[in-house]
Amino acid sequence: MATILAAVRSFATVLLPGFALAASLTGCLGGNEKIAGDEKEFAGGNEAGETGGDEATTPPGGEPGVEVGGEEPEAQSAGPCAKMAAFKFATSGDTVIASLDGAPVAWFTHGGYSVRMAGPSRTFGAASTSAATVTTTTWVRTLSEPFDAEKTSEETLSAWLNAARGVNCDAGTEDVLAISYEYVEGGKEDARYALGADFHDFLGIDWDPIDAKNILPDLGLEGALDCSGYMRLVWGSRANFSFEGKDASIPLSLKSVAGHLPRTSEDMYRFGTGKIVVPFRTQPAGAPAFQGAPTLTELASIEPGDLVFFDTECNYAIATALLCGKSPTAISHVGMFVGRDSGGNYRFISSRSTANGPTVGNTGGWSIFNAGADGTGSYPQRFRGARRL
Repeated sequence: MATILAAVRSFATVLLPGFALAASLTGCLGGNEKIAGDEKEFAGGNEAGETGGDEATTPPGGEPGVEVGGEEPEAQSAGPCAKMAAFKFATSGDTVIASLDGAPVAWFTHGGYSVRMAGPSRTFGAASTSAATVTTTTWVRTLSEPFDAEKTSEETLSAWLNAARGVNCDAGTEDVLAISYEYVEGGKEDARYALGADFHDFLGIDWDPIDAKNILPDLGLEGALDCSGYMRLVWGSRANFSFEGKDASIPLSLKSVAGHLPRTSEDMYRFGTGKIVVPFRTQPAGAPAFQGAPTLTELASIEPGDLVFFDTECNYAIATALLCGKSPTAISHVGMFVGRDSGGNYRFISSRSTANGPTVGNTGGWSIFNAGADGTGSYPQRFRGARRL
């Protein structure tokens, strides 16, 4: 079967020139003792509908990172900085929604660590390469353990939420979104890219996973991150909040362990915490030619902080279902949705070899996953699913 598939791929390369780009992608291959990240990203060039390189768009203040807009709102009941608010809670499916004066201000997902909150407006950008800035009122932090909608009292939720909203309005404690931008081009950490570089390699420290023996860092990878290693650094290694003496971050594992974030992008999609918000997308039997770009309904289900997954080896817009993976094992790249940018596009952040590290820019493919009017674009056509941690 492998021989047949290889022959089909070779034949497709002749008939479908665009397929050659997808088939030649390089990145995190996996398979060694450390289970190296599995990113396979674009080896070169941009596809139709994309411009080369990046527009040099400098965020307000001229520095990469985040600017909190305006003066701090007064601490009133419905204000984003109210410190002792009385919330009302309602359940919608597996989500508990906290409201003030009838307006939703926080969303807790059963089984997940991440909490999305409404807060002061901020503008994110990377001065050197970002094609567009992202202005958002969304803040994302994590609980110290998965949320249990049945066992967690409203009093506990209110206490946590009042503390978190207060921290959102106090300088010095970054949320998940702000933390992720510290590692982009020109950021204060400015990580580089390296195949197989996990969070502990970046930091140059040992890691003692719950499901394996102690793993030493590869000192040659210090200061570098691959796609899944970057997400693990942001969500698991960095604490984004402290409540009642417990630092908030997601525990990390090598493979699949309940309540943990595993090493590879495929396993993050299949076994990560929280819930899948866009199931793995493939072509149903007998359906028309598959277009990889997400639908409007799927886009509406994805919120800032959600992980987005791609099959970077195959452009579903030009290849047949036989040539593209039809299960989550095809997933080979992961990033995080950071919000709608100033151009209205769904922008994500990820670590990529062409950009030599974490980026929200457009080098080697625009960092967006919604389709343009003509349906073109590197990542939109390779979008496979999304998960809320």
